[in-house]
Amino acid sequence: MRAAGRAWIALLLLLAFVALLPGLLYLLGLAWVEGWPQPADRAPSGVAACSSEPRMGHQPINPWSFTAQFFDKDAMKKKVPDVEREAYWIARRHLWRQPQHDMLRWHLSSSALTIWITRQWSAAQIADTARKEDFCRAWSKRRMPGGPMKR
Repeated sequence: MRAAGRAWIALLLLLAFVALLPGLLYLLGLAWVEGWPQPADRAPSGVAACSSEPRMGHQPINPWSFTAQFFDKDAMKKKVPDVEREAYWIARRHLWRQPQHDMLRWHLSSSALTIWITRQWSAAQIADTARKEDFCRAWSKRRMPGGPMKR
């Protein structure tokens, strides 16, 4: 095989690896999660966890769109949707109940579980579970003047 042919094959393999990397990291993060969080065991109310806004549907996130947010300056400036923020809260609370591991494992598992929750649960289930986990009270404490996040 000529050198040019080998270079093209190497380039294609590199591109395939880069394209598959978010999905592989997602699967690795899910493999590190011990058990799965369960949605609240009550009839979904269909309203947001902290406000009483009606919840319709939501756009589930996937590993590729999640990764693309890090490279898109406009996406980084936008407010995170309430559904994603609540899903992250549920994932984080679930991981707090597990044995603690290193920071890389924590962040990868947390991101993967957030993606999984947005894909597997409805917006109403996410809101009701966040409400059950007392998301609103903890969120408002951090955001109020003089709260734990004051600098």
